[in-house]
Amino acid sequence: MPPLKKIQHILEYAGLRLLVGLMKLLPAPAAIGFGRSIGSSLRLLFRSRMQLAHDNMQLAFGDRLSFDERCSIIAPLMKMQGESLVESIICTPDSIAENVAVEGMEHLDRALAENRGVILLGPHFDMWEMAGYIFGARLEHVATVYKAMKNPYVNDYLMKTREKSNLALIPSKNALRPVLSRLKKGHAVVMMFDQNAGRSGLAVNFFGKKAMTYSAPAAFALKTGCAVIPSYMIKGPGFRKHRLIIHPPFPLISTGTMEQDIFDNTQQYNDFFEDLVRRHPAQWFGWLHRRWKQPGSHAAAAAGKT
Repeated sequence: MPPLKKIQHILEYAGLRLLVGLMKLLPAPAAIGFGRSIGSSLRLLFRSRMQLAHDNMQLAFGDRLSFDERCSIIAPLMKMQGESLVESIICTPDSIAENVAVEGMEHLDRALAENRGVILLGPHFDMWEMAGYIFGARLEHVATVYKAMKNPYVNDYLMKTREKSNLALIPSKNALRPVLSRLKKGHAVVMMFDQNAGRSGLAVNFFGKKAMTYSAPAAFALKTGCAVIPSYMIKGPGFRKHRLIIHPPFPLISTGTMEQDIFDNTQQYNDFFEDLVRRHPAQWFGWLHRRWKQPGSHAAAAAGKT
């Protein structure tokens, strides 16, 4: 690692640990309020990212949303970004049990009873990190696929923090075999689904535009017969109140034509999360992500094609 990059990583890690220490000293209302203020200030510091959010909403909704309406989505989203950071620091098993209502656990229990494995498919919505603690507390065998952060010091710290949730951690790099092994044992695997999959993904419609989408969940379902269950966190009324919603499994589309079946199942997943985002646009962090970026030099042109 180049010396300057190492220094940058150390400084970032030191800043994170300082923030963690400060947030744990404050009462919860003050910490959450501070987090929301941090989120709001990020709108001024990361103008290019705010422009990306406007561009993404323009892609998704066209002229149906005015500039002011897009701003009214971005403002609470950024506050929630800061709140989510702080909540990931100060939450405890007791506070999660008190503040998060779980709906639809019976769908997951029923699918696990079939002993063919379950993929819990989730978007980056609301306080998603809390869901890991809930699944870890309620399920004997559950793992999550994660993407390592570029800063190794921050990554190691976050991994140690996540291990407290009783979730086994599967690095996204070379995740195929460990995920398949767990599914064959009848375990549950959590997979985030709403980010750009790059060159290895499928170009599947999302808001009527082609978006590179992970095909692995559909491929695993067709290969093992595991259930694919959509699940997400959403803000509820009241301070620190949230809901973890678990839906019934997606119906498996299996005609015997593997390539088409993978595409059709993946499209089904995208359609579900598109509807969710349309209903709660201010809770989806994906607006800040290059969800519609296409591989190759003609990205801008391809993103506008259906």
